[in-house]
Amino acid sequence: MINIPKNIKELKTYKPGKSHKELKNDFGLERIIDLGSNENPLGASPKAIVKMTKSFKNIQLYPDGSCHELRSTIADKFNKKVNNVIVGNGSEGIINYIFKAFFRGNEEILTFKGSFIGVYIAAKSADMKCIQLDLTGNYGFDLNHILKNINPNTKAIYLANPNNPTGTIFNKIEFEYLMSKVPKNIIVILDEAYCEYAIDLTEDYPIGLDYEFDNLITLRSFSKAYGLAGMRIGFGFASENIIESLMKVKLTFEPSSVAQAAGIGAINDDDFLNKVIENNRVGLNYYYQELDKIGIKYIKSFGNFLMIVLDSEELVNKLNELLISKGIIIRPLKVFGLPNCARIAVGTPEDNKSCIEAINLFVSNHKN
Repeated sequence: MINIPKNIKELKTYKPGKSHKELKNDFGLERIIDLGSNENPLGASPKAIVKMTKSFKNIQLYPDGSCHELRSTIADKFNKKVNNVIVGNGSEGIINYIFKAFFRGNEEILTFKGSFIGVYIAAKSADMKCIQLDLTGNYGFDLNHILKNINPNTKAIYLANPNNPTGTIFNKIEFEYLMSKVPKNIIVILDEAYCEYAIDLTEDYPIGLDYEFDNLITLRSFSKAYGLAGMRIGFGFASENIIESLMKVKLTFEPSSVAQAAGIGAINDDDFLNKVIENNRVGLNYYYQELDKIGIKYIKSFGNFLMIVLDSEELVNKLNELLISKGIIIRPLKVFGLPNCARIAVGTPEDNKSCIEAINLFVSNHKN
């Protein structure tokens, strides 16, 4: 019998919910409103679609392993050098490069509970210890807790800003103080998958690209604001020394040529990006207004989703059951360690209205 390592045995296989087709059949539904995965309700960048379509004619060829055109396009967009840019199969792919390139033996990563699950899985897969600190009472990060818990085995710190699934952020002063105190031999991974939304919603957001710390890796995503979740493509910025190391462990021919073409088209599609950001701002404000009327607690968000807080896990499950019966998918957060919470992505105005109507029905039924 093959000996499976203990850390792999303990991992849980990802189990997706029912498909849209199954839900339609089960409940006799015409349409599914999927607000469970923080996807872009406006679709994908039109410029990305044009680039993808053109790339099909060379689909028989291997992708450019260096991703030079895409990396150069990203570098030009953000006024960086190409040697400061890495791309991968989503920002999650780059996180796995980081583990492969830098972690050894008893080294540890320091982060928070109730954050991006992909980091916990990557650490477990690499058989590395992942220390998860408690969230604050307002579901945010206290970066001073990070500083207090650094130890000789700490190799990296992972911070999602905004955080998924809570939607909270830490501000410029907090981040700058942290970076001034973190030892220079510790890597700080700053995951900005939702930064386009946060930049629109507050002036106090610490944009990773504004800082040039040798131990900082800033991650970005094409999956959210650019609408390319199905392409699995992300990018990151760091010092040349770090990028060189990550390029050595990256799989030679990822991302695919189609994904690279999509990124090239999307990164400069400001018209589409502005529409997405506007839809998100309006949608969040609508949810705040309506949830206040209904009396549902929520956490103010700086992403393209918001987290609601109910009195118990049982209520979350009952709400989820009702919404599914109406063809509306949200994300209960027990797997994130937040069993009495659920995450709702911002959809189109029509989607948001349908979701609120269903929540209102749930509250009315629960009162009775």
